[in-house]
Amino acid sequence: MTPEPVTRHLVAPIDRVLRLRSLGERMAAYAEHAPRLARLASCRALAAAGVEPDQIDLVISVSCTGYLCPSLDVQLARETGLRPDVTRLPLTELGCSGGAAGVAAAHRHLAAFPDSRVLVVAVEVPSLTFQRDDRSLDNLRAALVFGDGAAAAVLGPDETGGRLQVHGAASHLLPGSEDALGFDLRDGGFHVVLDRRVPQLIEHGLSAVVAEFTARQGIDRPAFYAVHAGGPRVFDAVDAALRLRPDDLAPSRRVFGQVGNLSSASILFNLAGLRDAAGDGLALAFGPGVTIELTHLRGPRRSGQNSQGISRARPRNASS
Repeated sequence: MTPEPVTRHLVAPIDRVLRLRSLGERMAAYAEHAPRLARLASCRALAAAGVEPDQIDLVISVSCTGYLCPSLDVQLARETGLRPDVTRLPLTELGCSGGAAGVAAAHRHLAAFPDSRVLVVAVEVPSLTFQRDDRSLDNLRAALVFGDGAAAAVLGPDETGGRLQVHGAASHLLPGSEDALGFDLRDGGFHVVLDRRVPQLIEHGLSAVVAEFTARQGIDRPAFYAVHAGGPRVFDAVDAALRLRPDDLAPSRRVFGQVGNLSSASILFNLAGLRDAAGDGLALAFGPGVTIELTHLRGPRRSGQNSQGISRARPRNASS
């Protein structure tokens, strides 16, 4: 069987990315590109949800491939017109599970403040972590699967019941896996840690975690899935662990084929393609820890529930 081609989008041509050497050069490039992608995704998500920027009460910004202080959400608030008193929550160091963790944080906020509106934006520029002199398998695997991009979601009251809904979330750490996934920060920038054991860890640990979560949420068998686009081996591990139906992973595989692995933004790309889904669904994301983030989703209902409008952004001057 011939693998399907994977398209990726980068913030700059690959030769320019590979010229970056120092941590300072990489963070300067992050400061140039990440805010632009975050703003583009956020504006599209607000428009899709029919929400004005000054109606947002909490903004959750997610990123692990660069560092800004003040955090990314300060510039985002100024450029998109968020209120000066908007609550800001930056989430970092969560890797590929960060987008799902952001949705979970928004869901829990809305449980306490049900009339609020929350903007979740995840932006990643993994190309800035490519290390041309690093010959390790971890670096090679990362170079093959990761791409740049951003995605955003608006969560809040859904008076029409016509949106994808979030009904619960949970997080689980797999024991003995702390060294399997993440970044090492060195003078030359981020060096990816992507152990070949990760799919095996997921396959061995996922079934029991999902069974406990779905039982608690009252889900007999999810009608649809949104699985982090981590690559073919991750998909195969999830498939083997959960014994899925033939087409359950088709939407997630399609996202990977279109944009590659966008780290924390990947799961939001997945959700954007599920706005017409029906029934109870399950979103899964995997990050350093190894962490499993689980989200109980529900397709549109007539009764008002917390929901989200999601949009995606790819780099404007994309190359692949």
